[in-house]
Amino acid sequence: AVLQVFTLLWIADWMVHHFWRKGKDPDSFSIPYLTALGDLLGTALLALSFHFLWLIGDRDGDVGD
Repeated sequence: AVLQVFTLLWIADWMVHHFWRKGKDPDSFSIPYLTALGDLLGTALLALSFHFLWLIGDRDGDVGD
């Protein structure tokens, strides 16, 4: 979660400055991109976490029983 937050803050800082230079309102243009990127990044990091657990041998087969 911390990795995701820092990544999104870094991208948001870059994106807001980029839109300011282009003369566009950063509130209207950056928020949809950041929320979509946050969903994508969060899902990818969660999938990587589960894959990492599987690789180190955490194959709990009775989950959900």
